[in-house]
Amino acid sequence: MSETTLYEWAGGLPALTRMTTIFYQKYVPADELVGPLFAHMAEDHPRRVAEWLGEVFGGPKAYSEQYGGYSRMLSQHVGKHLTEPQRARWVQLLCRSADEAGLPADPEFRAAFVAYLEWGSRLALENSQADAHPPASMPMPHWWWVCDATPWSRRSAFAPAEKPAEAVAVEDGETVSFAKHVKPLFREMDRRSMLSAFDLWSYDDVVRHAEAILHQVSQGSMPCDGAWPAENVATFRRWTTTGMAP
Repeated sequence: MSETTLYEWAGGLPALTRMTTIFYQKYVPADELVGPLFAHMAEDHPRRVAEWLGEVFGGPKAYSEQYGGYSRMLSQHVGKHLTEPQRARWVQLLCRSADEAGLPADPEFRAAFVAYLEWGSRLALENSQADAHPPASMPMPHWWWVCDATPWSRRSAFAPAEKPAEAVAVEDGETVSFAKHVKPLFREMDRRSMLSAFDLWSYDDVVRHAEAILHQVSQGSMPCDGAWPAENVATFRRWTTTGMAP
C-alpha cells in the first residue's frame, strides 16, 4: 500500500478519462470563462489531458511518448493570456467533474489532487502571459501524496473500532523480547499511521524511539484510537528497562 500511486488510487486512465470527458463535454461548452479557450479543441483532447494527468500522478508515460512531454503542454499555454478567473474556474469545474466521475473523495487523495490542479494551473497562467519566458525543456512533473498523508496512514472515522492487541504473557524468568512480546503490541493500523516517521515493526526503529513511545503509551496519547491497557504499557516498559532484547 505504501507504494500505491495517485494514478492507481484514482482508478487509472479509465477514471481520469471519465472525469475529463465530463469536464469537456458537459461543463466547458456552456461556460463563459473557459468555454472560449477550448472552442476548437481536437476530438481526442479529453483523453490527452487524462493521459497527462495520469503520467503526472505516477502512471504510464503515455503523454510523453505520444505528444512530447512538458514542452508540448507548455506550447498549449504560451501566448494564451489566461486570466485568474479562467484559471480558478478550470480548477472548480474539474473538481466538480471528479466528483461526478466517481474519483476517490477521501481527504488524502483530494488534498494531493487539488494541490496539483492549483500548482499546474497557476504555472499555466504564468507561462501564458505576454511577458513570460518559460524554460522549454523542463521535465514532466510528478506528483505524490501531500506531506505523507496517505489513505492508509490514518484510521477512518467510519472504520469499525479495533481492540488493542493483547499482550503476550511473560513467563517467570523469561526475557522480554521485541519479536515475541513488543512487536505484537502494535497492530497493522498502528504501524501504518506511523510509517511516515518510523516503522513500529522494526526493532531498530522502536529501540531508537523507545523513550518517546513509552511516554505516549503511558500518557494514553498513542495509539490514536484509544489508550493501551495497563498490561500492554507494563510489557513495553519492562522491555525498555531490561535491555531491549531483539
